[in-house]
Amino acid sequence: MKSNIFKHICQGTLLAAVALCTVSCEDELDSELFTKYSYLMDNGWQENIEMPINDDNTVDLPVYFGVNGTSGNDKDIIVKLDVDADTLSLFNFDKFKNETASYYDLLPAGCYTFDKPQYTIPKGDLNAKAVCHIDLATLRQHDIYNEYVLPVKIASSEGEVVGPSRYTKALYYLNFTNKYSGVYAGNGTIKQLGTSYSAEVSGKQLYAISKDECYMYAGNMDRTKTGHKQYVVTTKFNDDGTLDVTANNEAIALVPVKGKWQQKFYTNVSDSRKLIRMVTVTIGYEYSDLDKADDNVRYRYEGTLTKSEDVFKKDFPNAKVEVED
Repeated sequence: MKSNIFKHICQGTLLAAVALCTVSCEDELDSELFTKYSYLMDNGWQENIEMPINDDNTVDLPVYFGVNGTSGNDKDIIVKLDVDADTLSLFNFDKFKNETASYYDLLPAGCYTFDKPQYTIPKGDLNAKAVCHIDLATLRQHDIYNEYVLPVKIASSEGEVVGPSRYTKALYYLNFTNKYSGVYAGNGTIKQLGTSYSAEVSGKQLYAISKDECYMYAGNMDRTKTGHKQYVVTTKFNDDGTLDVTANNEAIALVPVKGKWQQKFYTNVSDSRKLIRMVTVTIGYEYSDLDKADDNVRYRYEGTLTKSEDVFKKDFPNAKVEVED
């Protein structure tokens, strides 16, 4: 009899202990599932963030950060951001090894400022935002045609610890945009002067460097080809529909032949808030082949390029909508 009673007491004690442990564990899980820390919400390599150029030729890059976990935030968290050149160096070597000509360039100091020396994630909130102001006028004093990256990290965090490196560092590929930049469809023709040689060139990508300027690469050059930086062609979009075409490198002896642009607007049947904007660029110029400079080889490029995009009506209040047949 005593043995059975002892057995039941032991079983009851064990069940109570299990129940207590279960309740305790559930309370702990309800309180916090993960180790809390501060982190960048967009971490790692970031290349798809469009960065519109303001009227004063500056760019505002937003940097979002927060605190993770499941129990909310019961305190003010003070975060400081900094630029992390070492992370960009490691990224370049990992991606390109010894092909240093392909390395992304660190945005020069003096071309950017953060809007605050430190930031607060307020009690009750889980995230906040910093803004990095980039001055393109200052960048012109360096080389505005390079491919720049701004590597950002959380330098310190008061209230919660800084998270693991992979969550607290970001490489922002600087993708400046304006009303004319983007990928253009269409065809161009490149002809070698004084010979019968000609070739077709499909489309072009225009990269923004001010609110009304872009650049491309001459002829059939693009960023995948060695020496492309020597063939930068700048296009300035004037209000009268003309296009100023110049070369960054005097050695290619660029001679403009034609340059004009126009935009038309069409009804957007899928979204009444928007219009369809069609930009057409007609461009022509002659330039020298630097690889064959001794033979004075020159080419003539002519092309008609088009870009179609959805735009908000509020951004083009004076748009005249074309009447389609």
